[in-house]
Amino acid sequence: MKSLIVVAIPLFSFMVSHAQSQRIGDYQFNRSKGSHTSRIVIRNEPFDPSQHRTAYDEGSGKNLVDGRAAYGAEGVPRTQIRSIKFYVDGREIKVQSRLYSDCYNPNLERRYVNISWGRDARSVLVTMLGADGAGAYYVVWILRKNGKHSRYFKDAF
Repeated sequence: MKSLIVVAIPLFSFMVSHAQSQRIGDYQFNRSKGSHTSRIVIRNEPFDPSQHRTAYDEGSGKNLVDGRAAYGAEGVPRTQIRSIKFYVDGREIKVQSRLYSDCYNPNLERRYVNISWGRDARSVLVTMLGADGAGAYYVVWILRKNGKHSRYFKDAF
């Protein structure tokens, strides 16, 4: 049984990290509900380690970038989210960088990102899987028409 676990964990880690997008650019996602439309544009870019301080926190067991936990990074990240743009009925609603600036190695293909309207049509829920082996994570952004956005994280393992 131990040997099965020893083989399965690295294999699963490889599959998760292998599935990760290496494409750089803009990814657009749309969703309609009744007469309302939402559009999310997520732009990613290569991570430039010369522009950041990277470290490892022994106490928490987490990798850090610029003093913050680096979600999705098992070591130095390869990619990062540069921006998220949120549009409701054609009007852009600002998304603060603090909601995504610590999300690394995002998987931005459609099978890893889901968008749905809240029941009241005042918010849009965006879920994304970010991955780098054992650093895989889920993030849920709750983007609201009034601009009071929030997010939640969950480790994928």
